[in-house]
Amino acid sequence: MELNSSGKQKRKLGALVLVVFALGYLLSSQLRGVTAALAPHFTSEFGISPSQLGLLAGSYFASFAVLQLPMGGLLDRFGVRRVLCISLMIAALASFLFAMADSFNGLFWSRFLSGIGVSACLVAPLTAARLWTTAAQQQRLNSWMLMAGALGLVLGTLPSEGIASTYGWPSLFVALGVAFAVVALLVGVAAPGQEAGSAQNRQGIWHGYGAILRTRYTWSIGILGALNYAILVAVQTLWIGPWLTELGGQSTREASFNLLLANIIMLLVFLVMGFLSPKFNKSADDGERLLRRWTPVSIALLFIIAGLGAEAQWYWFALYCVFAWPLSVTHPLIGQRSKPERAGRAIAFYNLLLFVGVFVWQWSFGLVVAFITPKFGLEPAYKVAMVSLACLSTIGYGYFVLSIKKSVAVVESASDLSTSPKSDI
Repeated sequence: MELNSSGKQKRKLGALVLVVFALGYLLSSQLRGVTAALAPHFTSEFGISPSQLGLLAGSYFASFAVLQLPMGGLLDRFGVRRVLCISLMIAALASFLFAMADSFNGLFWSRFLSGIGVSACLVAPLTAARLWTTAAQQQRLNSWMLMAGALGLVLGTLPSEGIASTYGWPSLFVALGVAFAVVALLVGVAAPGQEAGSAQNRQGIWHGYGAILRTRYTWSIGILGALNYAILVAVQTLWIGPWLTELGGQSTREASFNLLLANIIMLLVFLVMGFLSPKFNKSADDGERLLRRWTPVSIALLFIIAGLGAEAQWYWFALYCVFAWPLSVTHPLIGQRSKPERAGRAIAFYNLLLFVGVFVWQWSFGLVVAFITPKFGLEPAYKVAMVSLACLSTIGYGYFVLSIKKSVAVVESASDLSTSPKSDI
């Protein structure tokens, strides 16, 4: 990177990560979450079943996951600006194609291409933050990036549903396509360039993943991401909506408004935590402590939601999302425990685990509902699906707690992975 080591330059680059890159992540989050609010439109117009709806929403995460490993290598080799610009232009094209779709297959493949297009929208700024800022600043930028993502999810609820109802859902995706193209132009103009890659990064985009796969810490955090974090995203970006409409009997507009409230709460949480994180989350050790203490609360709330069934109102889901907030520190943790020249690959591999998980849990939730409903009814089907997710979350947390101490000890003793003192890894 063309990087001046002065504090002033670092603050300038930090602002760039927060503002310009955050715009791209905001749009990607809106695109990610819009299926929850627009699910009734797609169901009525195309006759989509619950399993097809889960497949449609999950296709975004499947293609996103496929691109993560090469994306990490590309970022490390060619730099954030070049890779992110191309990625955002693909997202623009995918949005235009989605607007023109006239069948489930058209929706599915356009949605699949969307996942490819936004595959750099989070890993790129997180990689830049790892290279350009301190550990404490990384947690603040991570929280504020997620705040931008929460704002995108807010826009993906009632505002998107309102546009779709007034002007038609294709108009919404045309507008998203234009917005992606504009942000790509902004990134190309504002982001710093890339110096020649290191000898390691010039060996190829796949080089370095072997060491990441052999690192115990990768799996301690990775399993938590593939289960707990992925389940959070799967529920938040798809199944809250159908739970409120199909099970709770709410109208599309009511459910969209409640989703709006839940996502506004998450936006405020990320905003506040962005200010507070540097005070209590200064190192990787602090982040791991947060995960150990608060993840069980979010798991308990999943079990409560499953028990309430049709009586589970939007605020129960909002509470679940709030207490699952510490899962968001996992992205910076992976970067902090990795060498700077390997940060893009490490974060990308974690993203692979995360978004494969989201695809699996979104689709399988719909499959469980579709399989059980004809035999036992809609409410038991939703309850079984949610209890299954809660049990999987329990497994993910248990593995993390049992493995993290040994994993950290290995990282801190390995000269090829430890890049700074324990207090600022």
